[in-house]
Amino acid sequence: MADHWCLSETDLFQDLERERMAEINARVPPRSIWPGQVIRVPHETLEALYVVKRGRVRLFRVVEDGRTVTTAIAGPGAVFGHMALLGLNMGGTWCEAVDEGQLCVMSADDVRRLLLWDPRVAVRLIEQLGTRIADLEERLTETVCKSVPERTAATLCRLVDPLAPGHRPVAVRLTHEQLARLTGTTRERTTRALGVLAERRLVRPRRGTLLVLDRPGLSVFAGGGRDPKVWRP
Repeated sequence: MADHWCLSETDLFQDLERERMAEINARVPPRSIWPGQVIRVPHETLEALYVVKRGRVRLFRVVEDGRTVTTAIAGPGAVFGHMALLGLNMGGTWCEAVDEGQLCVMSADDVRRLLLWDPRVAVRLIEQLGTRIADLEERLTETVCKSVPERTAATLCRLVDPLAPGHRPVAVRLTHEQLARLTGTTRERTTRALGVLAERRLVRPRRGTLLVLDRPGLSVFAGGGRDPKVWRP
């Protein structure tokens, strides 16, 4: 695949013993990241495999008209990178921290010494490639076919799921500008889209925070459905 792709640390290393995972964590300690920090710029040649320990990292591209297209939001446990050894190429992708967190960075030597000695890890890499392709196809479909309110709802669903997959309200610390970049649109259109979602009592915007009130309803809206509990006549 001629682009980066995200993996799950849990799935990737699920076959390894605790002692082996402790050894890997000791050899590659986490580094602190902060909101807005650019972690990687397009066409950077340095090879690295990134493991998100805490926080979220946005992976995106800039298209010809200046808009940004988010290709992934890597949350805790996600693994992504640029490494010929694994067939990973980030190309024109930017990496930017969404919020404060921690990131482990492995060099090609680290990957050879700590990971690829074990064929179980290689098998997991192959298994997850199919999942990553499906995720990219879904995001491309959203960008081309969905309205801004629907894309905003879909982005919020992806942000909320790792925090609270149930039905209770959950707060997402995100400004309108940050959400606009994640969705690939302008701040003004994002504000209008949040107004649409707020009218349907799916979210409640606050200063620097978005309160998701109805996660199932938000998912229905993101998919273009017309749930009577969500949509007004």
